[in-house]
Amino acid sequence: MFVLPVVWLLTAAGIYIAALRCGMKALKWALAALFTGPLLLPLFNSHKRLLLSRVRGRNAVLFRP
Repeated sequence: MFVLPVVWLLTAAGIYIAALRCGMKALKWALAALFTGPLLLPLFNSHKRLLLSRVRGRNAVLFRP
């Protein structure tokens, strides 16, 4: 019973920090994470990749092993 709210808050804090590091609107993503919890992670990751490809250009390589 106590675990679910803690997971929700930790997810919101983690997404807030990740959004700050990526130069995104951190407060907007943290509020969205408070309402949706861990379900927001795939949307956040795809938005981060789209933002990165928009900044670097479509033909840039995003990953080099």
